[in-house]
Amino acid sequence: MPGETELLVSVDRIEDGTAVLVSREAHRWLLPAHLLPEGCSEGDVLRITLRRDPEETERLRRKIGDLQERLRNRSGENGG
Repeated sequence: MPGETELLVSVDRIEDGTAVLVSREAHRWLLPAHLLPEGCSEGDVLRITLRRDPEETERLRRKIGDLQERLRNRSGENGG
């Protein structure tokens, strides 16, 4: 699917509640172990899909913009 990337990673190890995932290119990611699929353990291969979420991106942009506006208004009231 356009706009989507799929990665294969292996679970290198799980220690202190953190899973260390390693890609074929030797990139490493740390992930809370509770997010792993049930029954997943060291040595398992996972397929991870990365996909943009335009709706959530826009929602977050609006939220940040609203917060920035409130901070500007507050600064104007206190500093003016």
